[in-house]
Amino acid sequence: MLARLSVALLFAGQLALVSSAAPETARPAPAPQVRPAPRGAVPVRAEVKADAADQILVDLVTGPTGGLNEKAFTKGEYKHIRTAFTKYFEARHGEAIKIAMGDDAEQLFEWLDKNREVKETLFTAIDPAHEEPGKVLRVFRDLWKADPEAVKKNDELATAIAVVWDDPRAVYDYRGHQIRTHSVMPDGVMKVGAMENFRYVLDRQAKLKGPQQQLPWEFLVHVVNHRTPVDERDWAIGAFLKRRSGIGTCYKDIVYDNEMLRTNSKVCKLNDKPYTLESILKHGGVCAMQADFAARVGKSLLVPAEYVGGQANSGGLHAWVMWVEVRAVNKDTVTFSLESFGRYGGDHYYVGTLQNPQTGKMMTDRELERRLTAVGNAPHSSRHADLLMRAYPTVRDIKGYTIEQQVGYLNKVLALYPMCGEAWTELGALYKEGKLTDVTIATRRVEQAVTVFAKFPDFSWTLVDSLLTPQKDKAYRTRMFDRVTTAYENLGRPDLACEARLKLAEYQVDAKDNKKAFDGLAFTVRKFPDEGRYVPKLVAKMQDVSKDIKGGDALMAKFWLEILPKVPTRRGDAVSEYCVKLHEQAIANLQEINRPKDAAVVEQSLKKVKSGGK
Repeated sequence: MLARLSVALLFAGQLALVSSAAPETARPAPAPQVRPAPRGAVPVRAEVKADAADQILVDLVTGPTGGLNEKAFTKGEYKHIRTAFTKYFEARHGEAIKIAMGDDAEQLFEWLDKNREVKETLFTAIDPAHEEPGKVLRVFRDLWKADPEAVKKNDELATAIAVVWDDPRAVYDYRGHQIRTHSVMPDGVMKVGAMENFRYVLDRQAKLKGPQQQLPWEFLVHVVNHRTPVDERDWAIGAFLKRRSGIGTCYKDIVYDNEMLRTNSKVCKLNDKPYTLESILKHGGVCAMQADFAARVGKSLLVPAEYVGGQANSGGLHAWVMWVEVRAVNKDTVTFSLESFGRYGGDHYYVGTLQNPQTGKMMTDRELERRLTAVGNAPHSSRHADLLMRAYPTVRDIKGYTIEQQVGYLNKVLALYPMCGEAWTELGALYKEGKLTDVTIATRRVEQAVTVFAKFPDFSWTLVDSLLTPQKDKAYRTRMFDRVTTAYENLGRPDLACEARLKLAEYQVDAKDNKKAFDGLAFTVRKFPDEGRYVPKLVAKMQDVSKDIKGGDALMAKFWLEILPKVPTRRGDAVSEYCVKLHEQAIANLQEINRPKDAAVVEQSLKKVKSGGK
């Protein structure tokens, strides 16, 4: 289960680390590139409007002498930035949006101009890189036409619905579970849409009172992204409202359908039964139904919740529920923890995946955890930094920023909000591309990234290798990756420890330290023999490395005979597929290196594994 996460992160020291960085050594900047016309732009006239729109961003972040405008990067100036970015958005997309709005355009924009808070929240939430602004505004228009006063009072909710339902493919779709269980989907499910989700919340605000109703739209997208019929949601309120705290634990209320598992879903307790929340509770199902039930019950109670799937260390697939346990909400902070249930520790489900409700793309639960924490810890600062980073490519290219100027901009963003992932990613890219070469500062950057994202090792891992690009010192790289590996082990993340070991082995092989690479890989495999997702990769690397070691064939054969007995032979009541495949990998390798006697020993071991130890 995900460790509990408090959003009261301490940034003292992190800000100093970021803001005190000296200018990096850089290569000359390339010539500015001409930006392509934005998607959906109107030909000819849009060319002029595009230039004018871009100038709004340039003016926003540029001071009178051509340097950066300090106000734009000052904490507490979010609303100033939001207003300017709204002007940019309208200049860039306003004409296309008005065309999409048709006859409603003039009246809607007049209303938005009178309700600036609503307008600015909506326009800055839309991400044209992943969604068409016109489609988002059409959803918002329908909500507004039905009840403008409700939209005004619930602008974060209306925004969440608009950025989710602009493309119904991004909405959580549970029909696959109904098909798998050969059950019957109630009539009207596909008729539930944006308006039904909006009215559901509005009509039950008194009954569902609590801090969940004050959540920012970044959280609410995980509430309004489903088609569960209203009568089922009302049933969930009656059955589970008293359990809203810790709601994900209702996962266990669904009795596991062992026959469904045994028959590979051919025979299910839900066969020919309604696929409704009440029916699932009555008849049961496997982990997918448990996770689906718990996620949709949570959403029905206004708890941000999601169905998450992942792979066990043995290679098996599984599903669990994840939800936001909200403690308190105010304008400055969302105090919460991100919880999981059904994420059984014995199978080590380190990372799961879910559908991003805004983009429709798959994302990891660890990334969701990082993003929600960034918003929850400081909603205004997080959004402020995000808008600055959206402006960054445009300003960089138009102004022809040198590498030093690019780094200066990114440093300002990180000084404003150290958890801005986009700024860190851009810095990593500059190092990876060889545009930043100062070894001392690169080393400091690694330390900063590991510190700032101490609770988010999945993200820091994506940065470490890039930030270390200028560091050619073999001893330092070895120490750093050894340190990172140990840190991941201490966090209970052998998956990341294995990734770090594979990267370290690459460096050692490049340095001709093949025996050290082999021994290091062997050490990690010995430490995590049950890691079915990674051990085959680690051992495959060992096989490659052994070819360049004197006596490598003997070392490899000895290792196979040592490690295979340590690999779990069963997963629950079944033979472990991972154990079988690793034996087969060993046999193929031993035959390749001409060790027939050792291969025969492994073949006998494999027979025993397949027979259940008999």
